Amino acid sequence: MLAVALYAIPEFSGSIAIQEAAISRTIIEYELNGQASQFVIDLDAYDPTTAIGCTGSPAIADAVNAQQFYNIPGSASEFEEAICTYIEDHGGTVTSVETVSES
Repeated sequence: MLAVALYAIPEFSGSIAIQEAAISRTIIEYELNGQASQFVIDLDAYDPTTAIGCTGSPAIADAVNAQQFYNIPGSASEFEEAICTYIEDHGGTVTSVETVSES
């Protein structure tokens, strides 16, 4: 909203470059205890090897100590591996792992 307001003011037109960062995520789809679900790892838009958050089962996030992976370069693949290992160790099946960028 602020960016639109500044852009509409003539003295600011052309002097502010508006750029939204792409949202990158690793989406882990899995089946556990007969239910299909997803665990999503949010990635830093400027360094997609860095995990910045997650959405999914709180039990899984707690079990793998999700906080330990946040804001550390290179942590995204380790976080992904920890989630997949947890799922498989608890009798589940990882059905797909995909990293996507949305702008």
